[in-house]
Amino acid sequence: MYHDPVGHVVWGTAGHIDHGKTTLVKALTGTDCDRLPEERERGITIDLGFAQLTEEDLQLHFVDVPGHERLVHTMIAGASGIDLALLVVAADEGVMPQTREHLEVIRLMGVPGGAVALTKLDLVDEDLADLAVEEIRDFLQPTPFAGAPVIAVSAQTGAGLGELRRVLFEQARQVRPRQIEGRPFREPVDRVFSLTGAGTVVTGTSLWGALEVGSEVVVHPRGTTARVRRLHVHGVERQRVEAGERVALNLANIPRENLRRGDQILTAGPWETTRLVTVKLELLDSAPGPLNEGDEVEVHALAARVPARVVRLAKRPLSPGDRATAQLSLREPMLLFPGDRLVLRRPAPVNTFAGGQVLDARLPRWRRRDSADLDRLPEVHRSGWPELLLSWVERAGLDAMTLPAIEGRLGVLPATVEAPLGRLLEKGAIVALPTQPRRLVSSARLERLAQEAAEELKRRLASEEVSAGIPTRDFAAGLLPRRAQPLVDVYLEELRGRGVLELTEGRVVPAGSDRHMTAAGEELARRVETLYREEGFTAPSPGEAAQRLQAKPVTVEGICRFLVQRRRLVRLDGKYLIHHAVLDEIVRRVREWEVDDFAVGDFKERFGLTRKLAIPILEWLDSERVTVRQGDRRKILRRKG
Repeated sequence: MYHDPVGHVVWGTAGHIDHGKTTLVKALTGTDCDRLPEERERGITIDLGFAQLTEEDLQLHFVDVPGHERLVHTMIAGASGIDLALLVVAADEGVMPQTREHLEVIRLMGVPGGAVALTKLDLVDEDLADLAVEEIRDFLQPTPFAGAPVIAVSAQTGAGLGELRRVLFEQARQVRPRQIEGRPFREPVDRVFSLTGAGTVVTGTSLWGALEVGSEVVVHPRGTTARVRRLHVHGVERQRVEAGERVALNLANIPRENLRRGDQILTAGPWETTRLVTVKLELLDSAPGPLNEGDEVEVHALAARVPARVVRLAKRPLSPGDRATAQLSLREPMLLFPGDRLVLRRPAPVNTFAGGQVLDARLPRWRRRDSADLDRLPEVHRSGWPELLLSWVERAGLDAMTLPAIEGRLGVLPATVEAPLGRLLEKGAIVALPTQPRRLVSSARLERLAQEAAEELKRRLASEEVSAGIPTRDFAAGLLPRRAQPLVDVYLEELRGRGVLELTEGRVVPAGSDRHMTAAGEELARRVETLYREEGFTAPSPGEAAQRLQAKPVTVEGICRFLVQRRRLVRLDGKYLIHHAVLDEIVRRVREWEVDDFAVGDFKERFGLTRKLAIPILEWLDSERVTVRQGDRRKILRRKG
């Protein structure tokens, strides 16, 4: 559990180059985030910097980002996982291009708000400072940051720093705590380095869950496993860390070369990367033009960036300021879950033009003619999970979804899906199949299967007056998709339970019977069986029987097959049909024969048979364990007792 209602809050700086972001963080925390020699030499931030500030039970983590237009991709990497944004605007310059772009990035990433620091107060007079404040408030008015506190400060004189600290902590205490329970530990990597005597270290802002020293973790997208040797939060060693902290992980069993910015560290689970992601997309008003299928883009997700192509759009083309669902084909695999935020930039000329939220990372490519339906996909907020999970189960159809597949797709631990799935089961919207692991199928799809099965059974038997049924595998092959074939027995039993059919001896027959037979077919079957019983060893072929009974040959052949399947007739040597009662009499007389063994000739003489018929009957007696062949003779196997 987290220690208190807030615990840890991550602030990310944002703003134009040389507006004093790094200087301000140093004035607030005492930490110089420009750690690279080149940064100190040139006086500009090139890479991400980190600092922290603690007050009572609340720790603020600061991620300081570069402001140069060529380093926006680094800024986005640092902004992944922040709770609040500290927008920095210099009083002597006001709102500048990267102020606007950084604010758009922060908004697209779902950051709910923050504060504004009007820096370099010592360089302007009071009137100019007031004008700058008004400009900022007008600039923020149409954004989610409208009404955010604007604090004028000077890192040189210390003016306003106390008030800014107060505001930072005050707003941080209103932040909702990160999800600790029900999620795996998840941290996007924004720095990778090695320390002498320690080995590989990665840092990032932990997004979900908790992690302890000694735990096994998996590095995605490569799937490499490592062990957590040590944990640090701003230089303080910890045995356990939680979501919402700036965490350094010292990893064993993995070289530094196998890691890079953009990787993700998760505790083990059914997590899978994707190359096709479905997103709810927003094209900025400032976008230089419309977006269309086939356009090349650069996807920034957490600390990673990957080239991609737009393959589907619910509305095409998408005009600046519009929103629509889109599918993006990624050039490299990414690990994404519903709710993750994306920022889209053009590769040339480079600019931030769109962003959105991941709806699904497992949907197949939508057919173009159905593209408009993409906008009907359910939302991914937690309160809507039952609807979301139902849509997944419905879309899976008869393939059915396993619980691990649902957990892996949603990005949660097993117990987390029990409540939403339980509500769906109670409502009867889904059915749990008796499989291991448990599989879920929608009730509507099962009802449709029952209807289809009844129609298929009727169709397949319509031309037959008598039938022992349809082989189960043959019947299921025309009813179930290929991927659902391993569930044949489960679905057939489900249909039997619904009263759609019966299962007997590996065959499917109409419900309430062990066979299919019309009234006329039943009468003809009695006549056929009587004929074969009366004829004994001189029984006719099905064709001859049809002539004698003045019936259709195909119908009599079907009745004979049925009687063979029901063991009323026996087919010997693939061609002779003998009634089972006739053979039962042979069995009785053989067992009463007062000899231990006999030759073929003895058998022919005793039963008045030709050799052509005697041999198949003897082979049948062997198969029924009445006799056993020993050279040219057969020994009678008598029942004990």
